[in-house]
Amino acid sequence: MRYFLNYIIALLLTVCCLSVQAQNYPVYNSFYINPFLYNPAEAITQQTQVFAVHRQQWMNVEGAPTLSALSFNTLLNETRAGIGAKFSNYSRGILTTSDISLTYAYGIPFGKQNWFFFGLSGGIISNQIDLEKITSNINPDDPAINNYLENNLQPAANAGILFRMESGLNLGISLPQLFTPAYNLESSFANTSVSPADNIFVTLYYRRKLESRVVSRRKGHIQRRVMRDEAIAPLELYANYKYSKFGNSQAEFLVKLNLANHFWVGASYKLPYGFTGNLGITTPRFMLGYSYEPGNQPEEGFSQGTHEIALGLKLGKQKKFKRKAPVLRSTITTTQQRHVARFQESTADPDKIVASKDGNAKVYLVVIRAFTNFDQADAFKRSLREDKFNAEVYYHTLDKKYYVHVLQTEKSSEAHEEIRNLKSYTKLKTARLMVITVKK
Repeated sequence: MRYFLNYIIALLLTVCCLSVQAQNYPVYNSFYINPFLYNPAEAITQQTQVFAVHRQQWMNVEGAPTLSALSFNTLLNETRAGIGAKFSNYSRGILTTSDISLTYAYGIPFGKQNWFFFGLSGGIISNQIDLEKITSNINPDDPAINNYLENNLQPAANAGILFRMESGLNLGISLPQLFTPAYNLESSFANTSVSPADNIFVTLYYRRKLESRVVSRRKGHIQRRVMRDEAIAPLELYANYKYSKFGNSQAEFLVKLNLANHFWVGASYKLPYGFTGNLGITTPRFMLGYSYEPGNQPEEGFSQGTHEIALGLKLGKQKKFKRKAPVLRSTITTTQQRHVARFQESTADPDKIVASKDGNAKVYLVVIRAFTNFDQADAFKRSLREDKFNAEVYYHTLDKKYYVHVLQTEKSSEAHEEIRNLKSYTKLKTARLMVITVKK
C-alpha cells in the first residue's frame, strides 16, 4: 500500500509538471557556491572551474525528482570575456529532461573594483517519457501522456546580468527560459515560441573578500612574517526569488558561516517550503559541499529527506580581468623645480600637507629607485626615458642618495594614483612616495 501511494504521489507530481508545462528549470541548493548554475553572467571567474552536482529529492518516494549536472566556466585571460558549458539530466516520475548549453559572458569595469556582467547561453533540450513506467494504473490514451510518447528536441536559451560591487554586494537577474517548452510529436523547433518572462530568477548576495596582508606565523620555535592569501569574509548572506507565472514562485534566504579557511556551515529557508542545512570543505583547488532537507517537508512523514552533493575543482593559474589602461602622468613632460627636501616613505594623510607654517610648499615625487652612485642613477634614468617615462634624478642632501623619479606633483592624490597605476599596469613595481619641501 505504501509503495502504491508513493507511486500515485509521484505520478501526480509528474502530471502537474506536464500540465502546467513545468517545473521548467530544476532547483539547486548549491547555487551559493556555483551561481553559474542559474545565471550565465557568472561564467566569468578568476580560475577555470568545473562543478558536478547530484541531487536526490524526497528519498523513499517512488519517481521523486533526481538531478545531475556538470558545468564548466572560466574567464579568458587578459580579456573581459568568459565562456562556459553545462549539461544536466533531470528525471521526475516518467519524464526525463536532458539539456546541454554553451555560454558566453562579457564584463564591463566601473571604477577600480566594480563590474557589470551579462551572459547568454544557448543549446538544445530533449524530453523523454519512460514507457516502461506506464502501467495499467495509467491510461496511455490520456492526453497528458499521449502527446509525450516520443523524444522531442527543441532550442534552449537563457540570459542574465550581474552587478558586482567593491563592497561585496552582488545583484543578479536571470531569465532561465527564453523559449516556451513544447511537448508534442511534431517538430519542436518549428513550434518554438519566445516567452522570456515566464520564469525570472533574482538573487542578491553579500560575499566580501578579505585582502592579503602580512601576518605572523609560527613554525616550531621560529616566528615568521608571511603574506596571507586572499580569503572570503566569515559571513556570507544570500537571498533569491524565483518567479513563475505558473504560480509556483519561491523565495529563499541563506546564511553561510566560514568557520575556518577550509570549512563552512550554513542554513537556508525556502518560502513556503522549509529549511535546508549546508556544510562543506574547501581548499585552493578543491571544494565539496553537502545539503540536506528534512523529510517532514512539505508535510510530516512525506519522505526520508532530500540530499544534494556538489564537487568543485579549480584548474590552472588565476586569470586576470582586462581593464582599460589609464593615462600615466609619468609619461607627460613636467617642469623640474629646485628644492631642499626631506624624505619619507609615506604620510599619515598626504592630502592635508599643502603648505608649512613658514609658507613652504610640499611637492610629491613618485620615486622608482635610489642609488648612492650618480652614474648608476643616471644610467637608470636614461633606461626609463627609453621606455617613454619622464625620469629625473633628485639628490637628497641628508642621506646623500640619488633618487630616480618619474613624476613630480603638488597633489598627493595624483602621486598615490600614479603609484597604484604603475604597480598595476607597468613593470615599475617599486614605485613609492617621496615628500619634499620647496622653499618659496
